[in-house]
Amino acid sequence: MNRLVLYLFFIVFASSCVTKNIAEVAFSVPPVNAKELIKRVNSINRSSERLALKGMVRLILEGDNEVSLGISIRVRKDSLIWASVTAPFGIELFRAVITRDSIYYINRTNKTYFIKPITNISELFKKNITFNEIQEIITATPKIEEKKYFFNKENDDFQLTTKDYMYTVSNFYRIRKGVLVDEGNSLIYTYSNFSFENDFPEQLEITVKSSFQNAFNIKLNYSKVVFDQQQQTPFKIPISYVQAE
Repeated sequence: MNRLVLYLFFIVFASSCVTKNIAEVAFSVPPVNAKELIKRVNSINRSSERLALKGMVRLILEGDNEVSLGISIRVRKDSLIWASVTAPFGIELFRAVITRDSIYYINRTNKTYFIKPITNISELFKKNITFNEIQEIITATPKIEEKKYFFNKENDDFQLTTKDYMYTVSNFYRIRKGVLVDEGNSLIYTYSNFSFENDFPEQLEITVKSSFQNAFNIKLNYSKVVFDQQQQTPFKIPISYVQAE
């Protein structure tokens, strides 16, 4: 369970930190093919330099085992992602920092810590994942890879589909849903409840399915999002803590 809660740091840091005036962007002519749509999505989806957010996260494991926790996340663009997970009454359980090459993690419940390369996150998905990809999911600004997609428009949404990728894009050119498939493993993320004020998704749902382990589902609701303000990201390993294997 602790391992899965740790990994929610890295896949659930999502949904906020987006360009603030996206709703003001207007294109007079809708895209007519995948190339035009991808260009618009990738040009609009730009994250802020700094982000701070708070909310509640619910982790649902296969078999309907469920845990709900508080979460606080702070992001410095292209630099680091800091997070703290808390139990009721604000008691911290875990703290983690992700940099471009490393993961730093403290477990308050058993007084342990570890420092590992960022590639360790890939073990969860059986798929390589970079700092930039994690940051894009956190900031709700995932980029669409240049591939040959099947292009379709359904109601007010656009859809792009290949064998390994599927995206649902709104008519404001924001990704509502992404599906990534890799050798029997899949990562599905869905953004919803976009704010009229800042056009960021207040809710995020992530489902991970794998041929090698049980599936799990994460639902995150943000109660507070702050853009472009200085935030502290303290991380100190107590001397008494033991290094975990």
